[in-house]
Formats: sequence, structure tokens, C-alpha cells
Amino acid sequence: MFIICIPLLLVTSSARIAINTPQLYEYGWNKYDVITTSGLDISELHEVNQGVIDYFNTNGQLEVSDYFRDREVRHLADVKDLVRIGYRIQEATLIYVILYIFFGYLIGKRKLWPLLAKRLIWGSGLAFGIFAASGIALAVNYDGIFTWFHEVSFSNYLWLGLPSDMMTKLYPEDFFFDAAIYVVIATIAECLIVGGVSVWYLRWRRKRLLTGVTTGGGAGTTSA
Repeated sequence: MFIICIPLLLVTSSARIAINTPQLYEYGWNKYDVITTSGLDISELHEVNQGVIDYFNTNGQLEVSDYFRDREVRHLADVKDLVRIGYRIQEATLIYVILYIFFGYLIGKRKLWPLLAKRLIWGSGLAFGIFAASGIALAVNYDGIFTWFHEVSFSNYLWLGLPSDMMTKLYPEDFFFDAAIYVVIATIAECLIVGGVSVWYLRWRRKRLLTGVTTGGGAGTTSA
């Protein structure tokens, strides 16, 4: 269970960071010339985008609904439901990991650390494999994956925006490719950090144990 939680925790954390990172949206505005296509100035773009982010993060209504058609507002409500599910998964897996470490330490004391490191290596390795493959799949068939994701995630076709829709102008399909690659790269980076630190710890511990044995102090170092 712990190993399975690691990929879920890492990817939902990366997605949550992406959703709440204004610089990612600003990158899209510049790359896809959103000021021209939307007819909004930079201050309006910030207002609308922050309004959407706030909508996802709170239980309130969409304060910038005037910028969108009714169909778009309904789709944003569907997106909000999906985002909040992701948030709950992240929070649940984070709580599980914290409780696992807390009770594991209460029961096993320092014996937990090498076991934890090994499971983190397995979990981050699993996540690395999944999201490396996901990155390749996105690069090869992004359009197909984009369509499949929306058909699976939503029970209606409100996501099929028109070129004249404000959502389509603010968040063009290619922007979602950039955002997806950002999440994949961020998740892979997290895997490398978690796995790398865990491997380093196990090597450090093994070296310490071997040093303790050769100096006659092995009994005092086995709990590292």
C-alpha cells in the first residue's frame, strides 16, 4: 500500500503545484499570444485566471463568470470537481505516508529507516517508470490521450470548446500539452530526489555498519 501511495502522492502534488503556479499560465499566454486571441489585456488575464484558480481552491462560486458562456461555466464546474478529487487523493496519500512513518517509528524505532528507504526506492521507481512512459506516450499521441482523458473524466461533451469560447482562447489545447509535460517532468524529478536520497541513505548506512564491524563497534551502529 505504501509503495502504491508514492506515485499517487507525487503526481497529485505536481498537478496541484501546476494548477496554482501563475508563471505556468503566463508562459502559455506569451507562447500562444493569448492577449491577441482573447482580446484581454494582461491585468484582465491575471484577474480571470486567478478567479478560476480561486474557484478551484474554494467552495465559492466563480467570481469571473461574466467572461465565460454558460456552457463554459458548467464545464469549469466539472473541472473543479475533478481538481478537488485530485486534491483529496493528494491529502489522503500524504496523511497515509505521515501516519505510516509515525507509527512505524513508534513500533520499530530506528529499524524503520532502512525499510522506509527501500520502500521509497520501490515507490519512486514505480512512479518513474509510469511517468517516463506517460511522457513518451504524450509525445507520441497527445491528441488521442487528450480526447481519451476527457471522455473518461467527464460525463458530457462540454469540454469540446469552440474557437470563439474564452476558455479555448485562454487555455488552448497545446497549453494543456505543456502543462502535462510540466507535471510529468516535475514528478520524475521528485522520483529522482526521493529515490536518490533513499539510495544514498542505504549506502551511507551500509558503510557505517561495515566501519563499525571493522572497528569492533558494530553493536553500537546497527540501529542507524
